Formats: sequence, structure tokens, C-alpha cells
Amino acid sequence: MFEELLSEQNPHWQQGFYYEEGVRRGVLDKAISYIDIPHIVSVVGVRRCGKSTLLRQAVNYLIRERGVAPRQILFINLETPALGSFRHEVQYLEKLYTDYLKLVQPQGQIYFFLDEAHFFPEWQIFIKSHYEQKRIKFFITGSNSQLLSSEYLTLLSGRVLPLETFPFSFAEFIQARGISHTDKVGLAAGSHRLRSLLEEYLHFGGFPEIAYVRETALKNEILSMYGRNILFQDIAPRFNVKKSSDLENLYYYLITNISSLCTYNSLAKTVNLNDKTIKDYMMFFADARLLISVDVHDYSVKQRLKSPRKVYSIDTGIAAVGSLSYSKNIGRLLENLVFLALLRRGFDITYYRTKNNLEVDFLCRRERKIAALVQTCLDMRTEQTRKREIRALQKAMEETGLKESVIVTIEEEGEYKVSSGRISVVPAHKYLLES
Repeated sequence: MFEELLSEQNPHWQQGFYYEEGVRRGVLDKAISYIDIPHIVSVVGVRRCGKSTLLRQAVNYLIRERGVAPRQILFINLETPALGSFRHEVQYLEKLYTDYLKLVQPQGQIYFFLDEAHFFPEWQIFIKSHYEQKRIKFFITGSNSQLLSSEYLTLLSGRVLPLETFPFSFAEFIQARGISHTDKVGLAAGSHRLRSLLEEYLHFGGFPEIAYVRETALKNEILSMYGRNILFQDIAPRFNVKKSSDLENLYYYLITNISSLCTYNSLAKTVNLNDKTIKDYMMFFADARLLISVDVHDYSVKQRLKSPRKVYSIDTGIAAVGSLSYSKNIGRLLENLVFLALLRRGFDITYYRTKNNLEVDFLCRRERKIAALVQTCLDMRTEQTRKREIRALQKAMEETGLKESVIVTIEEEGEYKVSSGRISVVPAHKYLLES
């Protein structure tokens, strides 16, 4: 029944075929580390960030590096139109798998890459039944709402590992432009080009498709489309949003004011909605990995809930093109860029407020221990700015016990010795390439 579809979707079954990979994703190493454990790997992330490409890179790895027989690997994108009439009957997923077994007669371990799993509403039932048999290693992409839902995690309790995928990091972005991020000599020699690429990355972000587009107008058009698609195709229908215009108004207000402090109450007054609706919409944005909010660092849960929070975009390109402000907001975009870099590095991120009410952009924890204090500053050339940034970090270092902290800038580089330790000043193009 599905033999032709299976052959079309699995060209790697043909001898010598490999998928075109593009830029090797940094998260691929983590995906590889999950191959030999039985858990289902849920690849989550914002729409168009490269989840399907990551799966194909993993297929290539299995064939090329592990020597897995290509026909032991099954790749199915369920969102293909050919499956549209079957999507509401989970038994057709079973039929796809049965046809695969008959067609290629795989022996031993099977690697099943299920792309856009949410297209079949009852896909979890199929996954659970075959997971119990322990013959299949599953990698799944799909709607974040379903892959991270309590219903799904309960059904497959203890069996799921989420693998978060982001738009290109700066290292991946410059790779797309032909620059090796591991060639330190080349990076040092090409520092002027790196600064130019940083400016482009700052304003247009890291969505893989955007990295290969050169025309500004086309970039802006694609980014606007991404934002609208996530709002009106991912969020509004999934959560049955009655007034999508309210959702849209809140979204555009937030990305115009990324990295600014806000409360549910202040947002409710600004966009003329009630607190509960604001909370719901903020959860929807986070679910789609479109906007991420950050709390203040405080050991009191009550205090964290009462304090203002900061909101960041999953991509500075989407934020820049969707902003209603006529100014470029470069300082806020830089802060957002550093936030995303820290998020990719696996930190638990909050902002920090000292006892004398000075603010530090990021306090980063790992395994509940404070690991880093990071400040962003567009330009430190004036004495007033230098004193302000150093004073806040110095006080935060005294209160947290950290001996080192960092200020990320556009151009400046240097070091300041203070009573509590050392403050490094690092230009963004270098900081973003640190591992």
C-alpha cells in the first residue's frame, strides 16, 4: 500500500546515497550521544530552525560512521500530502511500518526517524506500543505542544529525552558563509569580516534559510512570514485562541521591547487584556519556542513570581523585522544574542539585581550552582558607562562570591581588576564563538 511512498522518502536505501547536510549542527553531537540508549528522542524547537535537517545528518552519521545498513533506517515525514487522508486513523501508521518490514526485511536494530509526528493525532499510541518491544530507536520531531505536553510525557514516562534545536549559532552562521569556526589563525586574520558578519547576524538572526539569502528585502519578507506562521499556524489553532488580533498585538509589543522588564499587570494595561490572558499567551509563546521569559534570581519562589521578568526572542532576526520601533535597538538585540548563546550552552538563566538595586543582565547557573555573571554593553567608551557597568558587576560578584565576570560589547576588549576579582571585556564576535 505504502511501498512507493516509503521508497521516495528513503533515498538513502540506494547504495552510496547521502543526504545533503549543509552546516553540521552543533546539537548533532548530543543527538549522537543519545543513539545507544533506549530512550525516545524528541527533537523540539521553533518552526524552521532545522529539525528535519538534523535528523538527516543523524541518518548520514549512522550509515557513514557507524556502518549501519541503510535499510535498517526508516525516515518518514508524516506531513506529506500523500498521507493526508489517513492521518486520523493511527492504524495507518502501523500499516506504514508493516509495509516497511515487508519491503526491505530489516534485520536487528531499526532506527526510526519520524518527522512531523503530530500530523497523526494519535501517534503517541503507535510509539508506545513499539517502544515496549525494544527493537526500534525513535527520533521524533513535531509540534512542541505535543512533544512537551504533560499527556505525552505521562504516557511515555521516563522514556523520553527532549533535544532542543535552535536557529544557527554564530559559529554555524559563519560556517554557512565558508568560514571555519575552529581555525583560530584564520579567525584572527579575518576579524574585520567577522565583525561584518556579526552585524548581519545581529539584524537578521540565524534561521538556516536566511543564512543563504543575500537580499535584504527578501530576508525581511521571509522573517515576517516566519513570525506570522508561528502565530497563526502553530499557536492560534493549537490553543484555540479566540481573538488572534490580541495575540498578535501582545507579540509585537513584546518583540519591540525585548530585554525590557515587564509584569503581567503592566502588559495587561498596555495591550488592554486581563492578567490571566497575558499569562496564557506568554505560555503559548514559550511553548512554540518563539519568546522566552526570564525571572529575577531569587531563592524565594514568591519573590520571583512577584518581580518583573524579561522577555527574549528565539531569534534576533524575527525580533528586528517585527519590531514596531523605528530605531534599530541594537543594544537590546545584542543582549538577546548573548541570551541565546547562554541558552545554547545549557545554562539556567536569570537576571540579577543587587541589594543596592543595580542590575546585571544574566546570572547563569549549572546544576543549581552559580557559574557566571554576564553583562552586555553596546559601547563602553564613555567613563560614565564604564563605571556603571563595572559597579553593577563588582557588587554582584561580592554578593555571589564569583571571582570573574564578563562584559560583552560590540568592539571593546580588555580587562578590569576590581576588589572582588576580574572583569573581562570581550567583543561579541569572539564571545559567541567560545565553546
